[in-house]
Amino acid sequence: MIGTSANMSVKAEESGPLRPMASGAVVGHVRLIFILVVVAYFLDVIDASIVTVAAPSIKAEWAVADADLQWVYGAYALTIAGVLLLMGRAGDVYGQKKIFLAGLIIFTISSVTGGLAPFFLSLVVSRAIQGIGAAMTTVTAFAIFIGIYPEGKERNRAFGVLIAILSGGFAIGAVLGGFLTVTFGWRSVMFINAPIGAVAVVLCQKFLPKTSSWSQASHLDVPGAVTVTSGTMLFVYALTNAADPTKGFASVLTIIPLALSIVILGAFLVIESRSKSPLMPLSFIRRGSILTANTLGVVVTSVVGGISFIFTLYWQDILHYT
Repeated sequence: MIGTSANMSVKAEESGPLRPMASGAVVGHVRLIFILVVVAYFLDVIDASIVTVAAPSIKAEWAVADADLQWVYGAYALTIAGVLLLMGRAGDVYGQKKIFLAGLIIFTISSVTGGLAPFFLSLVVSRAIQGIGAAMTTVTAFAIFIGIYPEGKERNRAFGVLIAILSGGFAIGAVLGGFLTVTFGWRSVMFINAPIGAVAVVLCQKFLPKTSSWSQASHLDVPGAVTVTSGTMLFVYALTNAADPTKGFASVLTIIPLALSIVILGAFLVIESRSKSPLMPLSFIRRGSILTANTLGVVVTSVVGGISFIFTLYWQDILHYT
């Protein structure tokens, strides 16, 4: 991403309505592009929380256990985490605009299929696919954003606006999810993405600057992304079964996925140590500051997601709030 940012940076002295990028593309409608990037980013953020308030309604429709219900949130979050770096690399290789548009289309279609889900597993699968689309748009939107603003005050100001909007996205998603669920039912929290995403796809196709690849190497660490995502999901699935009173840690349904997750995550480390272009260079995460920052990131996001889910169930199922 650092290489992408440098390669896509705009000449600071060119700040008019048409801006030449380092790749040779000419950027017009900068404010509109900024809005489109914010919208895509905003959809990704609010979708992490918009279904949380709707979770008890989903549970009631299909009589889902609390331990299984968490997959509505977890499937989305885990696939984002698992393929985010891969999509950043894909954007470097194939061009940011292509990956961004593909991600926006995937996100929009999976939102519709999630809203139409006939049973619980199909909703979880749609949420997982949504996470892939969100990963594609999130990482490439940021690269496009850096590309259209010259380094300095203008970029800093735009970046401040972006962060301010996104910081409220999680809270807005919870409030919006509650309003939609009470007014139209839980499926509306999925359908709401469809018209916004469709309009965004049309406008992005027309106005986003065309970006070519900057990376000379075309290798994508797909095995790394597959193993880290599947291994993490199996690990969470094992813990979910362990928390079920009818199964527990001694259950076969806990031991087998737990053992498989350890094997697959071990394979991930082997793949990363041998890959030409590793998804996660092992030497990089050995740095103290990087390891500390990522550890804190895991703790913070786990606490926020977990507490939000638990409080939602407590307030609605125990205290009987709407």
